[in-house]
Amino acid sequence: MFVGTLTLVVVGLLVAYYCIRNEFMVSQSLVFINFAIFAVWAVLYRFSPQMGYDAFFELGFRSMYLESPEFGLLTLISAMFMHGGPMHLLMNMLILILLGVPFEDRIGSRAFLRIYFISGIIGSLVTGSISVWNGTGLETINIGASGAVFGIMGGFALLYPRDEIPMLLGPIFMHRVPVLLATLVFVGMETLYVGLGTEDGIGHGTHMASFIAGVFLAPYFSKSNSETETKTEMDLDKLIKLSERSQKGVYELQMVKESDEPELIDAWLEKFWEHQECPDCGKSVNSQGACSSCGKNVIS
Repeated sequence: MFVGTLTLVVVGLLVAYYCIRNEFMVSQSLVFINFAIFAVWAVLYRFSPQMGYDAFFELGFRSMYLESPEFGLLTLISAMFMHGGPMHLLMNMLILILLGVPFEDRIGSRAFLRIYFISGIIGSLVTGSISVWNGTGLETINIGASGAVFGIMGGFALLYPRDEIPMLLGPIFMHRVPVLLATLVFVGMETLYVGLGTEDGIGHGTHMASFIAGVFLAPYFSKSNSETETKTEMDLDKLIKLSERSQKGVYELQMVKESDEPELIDAWLEKFWEHQECPDCGKSVNSQGACSSCGKNVIS
C-alpha cells in the first residue's frame, strides 16, 4: 500500500539532492521536482492503477487531518508536489518559472523558499479550517502548487510591482508585463470566483489565502536579505580599495557582487582573503584584514 507513496517521496528527495548539488535556483529546483514526481506517478498509475490512487490519496491534504493533528499534517507539504493531470502541472510550473526566477534573483533563494512553503501551508490551513468549521469537504483531497505560487505572486507584486516579466495570461503569452498588472488579472479572477462561490474543483479560496500570506511574509523575509546586502556593500567599498592596491582578488569580489546567498558570499570572501598579503612582510592576512605576522591591518 505504501510502496507508491515511498517511491514518490524518494524520487522527490533524490531530485532535490541533485538540484542542490548542482546549485540550481530554488525556483528551478521546485519545477524539476514537481515534474519528476508527476512522471513517476504516471508510470506507477499505468502499471498499477491502485498503487497510483493510493499514493495520490496518501500524499494529498485533507481538511479532516486538522481535527486530529498527527502525521496527516505532513501532507500540507507533500500535497504541493502532487498534481491532478498534465495541464494542472504545466500551468502551475509555467507560472512558477516565469515569476519565481526573477523574484528569487531579487530576494535570494532562502527568502524565496520560505515564502513559497509558508504561504502554501497557510493557504491550505485557512481553507482547511473553514471546512472543519462548516463541517463540509473534510475528505476532499487538496493538491497542487498553485497556493504556494500565489504566495510568490503576492510577495513579488508587493515588493517589485513595476518589474516586467514574461507572463502567461490564459492562452496568450505576453512577452513583457508589469508584475502588478499580471497580479491584478489573476487576483481579480480569483476574487470573482470566490465571490460567486464557484464550485469547479479548484481551490480559489486557497489561492487568495496564500496570496495574502505572501504579501505579508515578503517584507519580513526580504528585510534580513536587505540588511545582509547593505552590510556587504559597506564592506565591499573597503575591499575594492584593497584589491586595487594589491591587484589581487578582483574576480572574487565580482562573484561576491553577483551572489545572493549569504553562504556563497562568505565563501567568495574567504577566497578573496586567501589571495591577500601584508604589504610590509608579505605574510597572509585573516578575514579581518590583520597580518598573521606583524599584526598590521591592511584595510585600515
